[in-house]
Amino acid sequence: MFKFNNGNLDVSPKKKDSRIERCIFGHMVMKVFMIVTAVLVFNGAAVIRASDLLVSSSVNNKVLLYDGESGDFIDIFIQGSFNELNGPTGLSFGPDMNLYVGSFGTNDVLRYNGSTAEFIDAFVSFGGGGLDIPFYLVFGPDGNLYVGSFGSNQVLRYNGATGEFVDAFVPARSGGLDNPWGLAFGPDGNLYVSSFITNEVLRYDGTTGEFINAFVTSGTGGLINPTCIVFGPDSNLYVCSRGTNNILRYEGETGDFIDDFITPGSGGLDGPFSLVFGPDDNLYVSSFNSNQVLRYNGTTGDFIDAFVTSGSGDLEGPFFLIFAEEIPILSGGGCSLSFIGSSTAIPLYLLIPVFILIRRFWIRYTIQKKKS
Repeated sequence: MFKFNNGNLDVSPKKKDSRIERCIFGHMVMKVFMIVTAVLVFNGAAVIRASDLLVSSSVNNKVLLYDGESGDFIDIFIQGSFNELNGPTGLSFGPDMNLYVGSFGTNDVLRYNGSTAEFIDAFVSFGGGGLDIPFYLVFGPDGNLYVGSFGSNQVLRYNGATGEFVDAFVPARSGGLDNPWGLAFGPDGNLYVSSFITNEVLRYDGTTGEFINAFVTSGTGGLINPTCIVFGPDSNLYVCSRGTNNILRYEGETGDFIDDFITPGSGGLDGPFSLVFGPDDNLYVSSFNSNQVLRYNGTTGDFIDAFVTSGSGDLEGPFFLIFAEEIPILSGGGCSLSFIGSSTAIPLYLLIPVFILIRRFWIRYTIQKKKS
């Protein structure tokens, strides 16, 4: 708009320029929003939400991703190979929020981006520190990585930041350890290890690694070939008894037998290898021989359903289960936004109308400003 000031033409260059700059900036912002959204929407990669389930499929060298609420197969999160991931075993998210995977066939621990599943490196290289068949792995209270070395009857400790070998935290056969399988740091800060051959759960000092006692003595409660162990919400110890196809519960302070929390073969359980309490407080158990993940009431042990049905997503030999509760959520080039500790994901395509409305509002605003 032309204006006259004391009879002279005044085009108000500063004001005019600022309006043009605002308009151009607004259009540029909206275009960037739309382009970024389009790229994210059509990328099509898998997205991990904070409640979703990862399962190591040991027979076909995969780590599979399932919806944490429905059990529906989402995608292959990691596709292994003969030279890289070969026979995935234990899974653990590290302090850096990346995913660490034990590789049975290559005797190492591999690190993958916890959001995109891109391979980072062999965090623990082939046979590092005498590693012989890594089964379960866990990050300890000190931030270091502890790995059960099944073949050498040890628990090995590695620097949690670099992967460098620290020591044999539990020396070979300490306390009678024979084929260590499951590892868990208990509420008392000590390390509990299932001894597969001797049918025990052994307890070690969580700071020094010195043997304390047989927390669950040989065969107590009918325990045969214990695999995974976990402390539940009630602070009691739950143990997979592979030889009897059930889950046994022991008092969390004394190790005394409580009950058959899941009775033999309940729900078709055949070869329990791993168990985990989910975000819903129910108990999830991998049934190795039937290629399923079964769900049980976390209070009563009653069978609920086959959460992951037989062979879903080409599941073969489910070895380990982990819920992705503490990870960065925008992932894989991602199709959704979520928040750490939340099971809610917002598909990005739903934000497109919002961007359009913002753009329309901006255009109207700039027009009104020009008229004024």
